[in-house]
Amino acid sequence: MNGNLSTGLKIAALLAAAALTGCSGSRNQARNPAGDRPFPLGAVSDAHWETQETNAQAAKFIFHDQEFVGDTAELAPSAKKHLMEVALRLEHVPFPVVIEESQYDRNPELDQKRRRTVVEQLGRLGVVNVEDRVVVANSFAEGFTAIEGESAYYSTLNGTVLDGGAGRRGAGGFGTFR
Repeated sequence: MNGNLSTGLKIAALLAAAALTGCSGSRNQARNPAGDRPFPLGAVSDAHWETQETNAQAAKFIFHDQEFVGDTAELAPSAKKHLMEVALRLEHVPFPVVIEESQYDRNPELDQKRRRTVVEQLGRLGVVNVEDRVVVANSFAEGFTAIEGESAYYSTLNGTVLDGGAGRRGAGGFGTFR
């Protein structure tokens, strides 16, 4: 009987220790503050994706070098459509209109002429306070070299996915084309 009593005391002591250290499910949940619980799915990454979306929207207000005819301040035909889109949206967004500066800031006079052209055209389209919203700055995104652009173009035509320098075709499955 003595052996059973000591075993019983050991079990009771272990149960008491477990209760004091919080091994019980209901006690453990009561002790942890709400901040210790994991975030809902996507809650942490949402801010990152919203920033990416905002940056993409701001990039739509950049007039790149190729939107002007050669080394002039004259807008190319595709830039005129871009100008109309900017004029329609400009009063609804906080972004500036950016005129991409010449590479290595080699021609600041041309950059200012291009800025003046865009300001005048937006003013003709009825945009108010346009003088304060048009700036000359870098384009915020690195461009492609001709070789990189050609490679990207042909990889989309061939359906090739670049993977560590080796091209491979889509292997079927969800989201691939054959």
